[in-house]
Amino acid sequence: MSVTNPITITYAGLTAGGASGTYQLLGPYVIERTYRSLRCVFDVIVVASSMATLQSSSNTLETEMRKRDEDLTIDLDGSSWDFVADTDYYNPVGSCSKSGDSETDRGFSRSYTCVVEAELASDIPATGLLEIRYAVNYDVSKRRMVSIEGSYTPAGGSDAIASYESNGDTVCNAFLTALSPSGTFELVEEDHDEDRLTANANFSRQYLEVIFNQTKTTLDDTDIVDHTVIFTDLSQHPADSRESIHRLRRVVGAYQCGLDIRESTDLYALFDDKVKAYVVSIFEDNYNPQVFAIEDRKIAYDETTKRLSVSLQFLYQTTDGENVVEITQSVAYREARTIDYTPTHEADELSLYADVGWATVERVWTRTAVVLGDEIPQRRIGKTASYSEVGEFDNIGSIRFAAGKGVSQDGWNIMSNNSQVSEQWIGDPSDGQTQIKLSTITETVVERLHHKPGVSTRSGG
Repeated sequence: MSVTNPITITYAGLTAGGASGTYQLLGPYVIERTYRSLRCVFDVIVVASSMATLQSSSNTLETEMRKRDEDLTIDLDGSSWDFVADTDYYNPVGSCSKSGDSETDRGFSRSYTCVVEAELASDIPATGLLEIRYAVNYDVSKRRMVSIEGSYTPAGGSDAIASYESNGDTVCNAFLTALSPSGTFELVEEDHDEDRLTANANFSRQYLEVIFNQTKTTLDDTDIVDHTVIFTDLSQHPADSRESIHRLRRVVGAYQCGLDIRESTDLYALFDDKVKAYVVSIFEDNYNPQVFAIEDRKIAYDETTKRLSVSLQFLYQTTDGENVVEITQSVAYREARTIDYTPTHEADELSLYADVGWATVERVWTRTAVVLGDEIPQRRIGKTASYSEVGEFDNIGSIRFAAGKGVSQDGWNIMSNNSQVSEQWIGDPSDGQTQIKLSTITETVVERLHHKPGVSTRSGG
């Protein structure tokens, strides 16, 4: 006759101990608790009246004890400890093993060691935060990247991922503030997972230190993440016909960023409202141009990943530059002469008398100059004013000629003057940016040398 055991242990569909004559508890049970885990171990002896019944009862025990996500109850003479799955503990898993005890495995009985293991929810903070750890890395410029990893469990009736979503920002921002009260960090990467019963959620985050403004007035803009700002100087300095010519220079400003879709989704508005003016302001602050224009603009809108890529090419004149930005200058002599030949009618048919005829000596000046702003063509024939030194340059690189004196009776005279100016505007007139006006003056001046008759022969040049 079996004796009623004051202890009853129930897991899934199996109850051992108490008044059960089939599943009797063998010895005491063992409870192990840690901060996060529960482990209950108890021995059960299966008793039957026949081998067939023993086999059936053993199969029932093995089937029930291999189940997971079941409740566990330990009753001690009417006082019970209840562990409800997904409430008092999480992810419970039962197991059993038959060790083969010679003292009990005889006749119609056999013994099993049964184990129930689970994750405890007791003593977990109200936020559900279980673990958290931090790592700080520095790049070559000492810019910091902070990695934060941790795990959450259900709290306040919510599942683990809800605990993370409600508390993750708070706990991570608290650490970043403790790390650097004056620093600014932005979240650039985030991952999290959750187990099948939403009992555990693991997360990892990476934060980058923001050390340069993301917009004109904001260090860390809510719409913008992971931005880069790169300026490239494309200046070239080919030869000119005069020293100290400051040519127009080119700089490319490249801006890239991601868009936080939780705040905004309009990449076009982001460029128009924030990025364009910001890139222009950085250019002006760093290069301090006299005048400038946006010569080329490339904008890539990646809607699939919500990334913006901007490239603005600036054309500008430096503060120490002059109005003349390009100049080419040349001078050439063009000479022609005639000789009067008088035949002698001798046997040598090549016998001729050669007498000096007349000659033309011309000096041809050509010049092309590109000038900032306005310029007018130059009149040189019939001018009332005169240049002081023939052959010198004026303020825009033009040749000075003796002009306005009528016709010189001895020396050089201007025979022709072709002076032409063309204007062009560089820059997009529709985007509100400053445009650059350039005037290109192209000139060809021809002078002719002569000597006044009756004056002794001299060479001119």
